[in-house]
Amino acid sequence: MKVLIAAGGTGGHIYPGIAVAKEIMRRNETSEVLFVGTSRGLETKIVPANGFQLSLINSVGLK
Repeated sequence: MKVLIAAGGTGGHIYPGIAVAKEIMRRNETSEVLFVGTSRGLETKIVPANGFQLSLINSVGLK
């Protein structure tokens, strides 16, 4: 199974995503999990520190 998790900005969004990713990997070790975030948020440190790949994207708020 391939899973994409979009979470970033604050730990309030990132840590639940990591918990879900870890449970997916526990249930199926062949799964692939990719996080998507920006270079401005905490995800740049938290996601890799937990052993997951992070792909950076550009984003802006809606007006």
